[in-house]
This record gives sequence, structure tokens and C-alpha cells, in this order.
Amino acid sequence: MAVSAPNVIFFDMFGKAVCSALCMNIAIVGLNQVYDKKIDMVNKPYLPLASGEFNASTALFIIAFSVLISMLLGVYSDSTPLICTLVSSLAFGVMYSVDIRMLRWKENPFLATSCILIVRALIVQIGFYCHALGRYSLLLLLQNLTYLYFFF
Repeated sequence: MAVSAPNVIFFDMFGKAVCSALCMNIAIVGLNQVYDKKIDMVNKPYLPLASGEFNASTALFIIAFSVLISMLLGVYSDSTPLICTLVSSLAFGVMYSVDIRMLRWKENPFLATSCILIVRALIVQIGFYCHALGRYSLLLLLQNLTYLYFFF
């Protein structure tokens, strides 16, 4: 059975989106583990960084490599919505985890919940939807939101 062109295009778009999102998720979770190493040594001693399986420099290398691969896949996909989704997810991941003044949102329950909700329920869903729509995604998204606003 021959594979039709639309199926190939779908799986190409789907593959780039999933692989880039997976790499970005590895980076964000890794960043969180770097900044929570002391807490994880008590609460989650089986994690690679907390158990000593990885050292900090190995973890930072994996994080940087994951971000690089994720962004290269995003750029290679030639999809502005996908790139915006990856960058904004990373930005919120940094704000959630990094222990810098005015950041480290996980210390505040409202900010932590908001951060997770914004990324998982809005940014990723809308970004992947627009990526799947392709070139005219912004126009179609605005049409759909207008329809929802006026008819529901």
C-alpha cells in the first residue's frame, strides 16, 4: 500500500514537533533538577543528579545540548508557531526553576500553578495547533477564537 503525500507531510510535521518538544522538556526538567539538587537528595534520591550518577557539568551539557537540538528542529521545521512554543516554554521553565531574584516561581504556589497551567494548557496546546495548521495558522486561530467568542 502506497503512502500518500498528505500522510508524509503530517508525520513530518508531527515528528518535528514531538521530537523538539521532547528535547525541550528534557532541558526544562534537567534545569529544575540542577536547581533542586539538595531537595531532591532528600525527596527523590533516585534522580541522576541527586544520586550522583551525573555531576553538575554533565547535567548542564545535557541541558544545553537538548535546547540546541530542540531549537534546531524548530528552525528546521520552518514553523514560527513551533519556535515560539519552544522559546516560551523554555522561558517559563527558567522562571519556574532558576534561583535568581524575582524568579524561582515555584516558591510561590500561585505563580507555580500559573506557570504550569500557562505552559501546558495554553502555550503548548495553541502552539501545536497553530503548527499543525501551517502557514495560515494565525488567521485560522483568530477566526476560530472569534467564532467561539460570538457563538458560544
